[in-house]
Amino acid sequence: MSERHTIAMLAVASAALCLAAAAAQGQSPAASKPNPPPQICVNSQCASTASTPVTSVPGKGSIKWNPGHYMASDTVIYAGRTIAHVQSEMDDLNNQDGIVGYRAYVSWGALEPTQGNYDFSVLDAILTRLKTAYNKPKHLVLYVWLYGQGHLRQNDGSVIPLYIQQNPVYGASPVAGSYGWWGQNAKGASTGMYAPSLYYQPVMDRLIALMQALGHHYDGEPYFEAVDFQEDATIAQAASAFGTNALYSDSAWLTQIKRLLTASTAAFPHTSIVMDNSWFDRPASGVALQQWMAANRIAAGTADSWGQSAITTYGTSNLSDGIQTLIGADQYGGAVDLRPKMARMMAVEGTELQGGYFGKFGGPWTPLDLVNALNQTYQASHVFWTHFFGNEAFTPPVPDAAKWSNLAATVSAHPLIHTEYPAGYP
Repeated sequence: MSERHTIAMLAVASAALCLAAAAAQGQSPAASKPNPPPQICVNSQCASTASTPVTSVPGKGSIKWNPGHYMASDTVIYAGRTIAHVQSEMDDLNNQDGIVGYRAYVSWGALEPTQGNYDFSVLDAILTRLKTAYNKPKHLVLYVWLYGQGHLRQNDGSVIPLYIQQNPVYGASPVAGSYGWWGQNAKGASTGMYAPSLYYQPVMDRLIALMQALGHHYDGEPYFEAVDFQEDATIAQAASAFGTNALYSDSAWLTQIKRLLTASTAAFPHTSIVMDNSWFDRPASGVALQQWMAANRIAAGTADSWGQSAITTYGTSNLSDGIQTLIGADQYGGAVDLRPKMARMMAVEGTELQGGYFGKFGGPWTPLDLVNALNQTYQASHVFWTHFFGNEAFTPPVPDAAKWSNLAATVSAHPLIHTEYPAGYP
């Protein structure tokens, strides 16, 4: 996407001190995932939590598997937004047979407006349109959006549900009387990017409950392809780069991510779960998470997909720890090639296609240069390409090659070649 997030590689308090502080507030790093409630209410309708089975794909396995090129939205559906916010970009999927689906960015606040009451009506509308409005049905990937790009305003539940912010059980924030998050702040006020305190067990329990509701609603849907979690760097940066936060440590965050992903695969026994593992404050946790993901049928995702020309020229040492570990090239211990063991579902965000963010490494890159990397280095099974109309008021402007009409033609002519069903899937 054109909206960027980077990890500030800053020192934090030692893991022992942070875990001790967390324990003092009731966090148990080894705690098991919460049990689902006996019924889940979605769109004002309630049902039992019994799983809905999906027929396995003949010759493959029990996980839905529709690899290839996907469109990725260039905007976020926050609380209060409808399908109208994304319909115009979605309609560019029509008559694009080389594009197999669409990745929608939807915030936690949009999916759970009040505690335990889930609103999936926008997702339902998107899925219905993908299945019925175009010359061929398309598959949906849900990207769970977890951080705010600007300051957190009072009574703003667009990203983090208000009930989290209003209850001290979810842990302190840098703003008096507000809870369950951390981020940029000054003089006791939010002043910039922020994210929920998902490294704190009570907050993570609520995101896990959301995943259980989503799984009950969508796991049985053949055109619901995957759930993708926003990169872990956004949470680590918001938690550790802006003043003392006693709840955060890499160890605590790693523990809670594993809880989330374990609960998500249980809630979605027939659907891919993707983790965009990029950076923690220290490399060791990123390496450990990627290795754990490979052993637990979690697909590798990421932001910051480089073109092959940059990888050839500059090597892989500037890639994220998660991706270096995926390809077996991390200098901090990830020396085993994990690509044969797990699905690879990569994102090409706006900064890879437009602007100067990656200028010192030869970016932005052409779609063809990126396809070459996705096939040669990343060996991607699914790729999510940011949609640019081409009339956006960016400086510099969107290159012609990155405008959707041209990009879609390029990637359709250059299919992915590593689309085999993953060895680590059931």
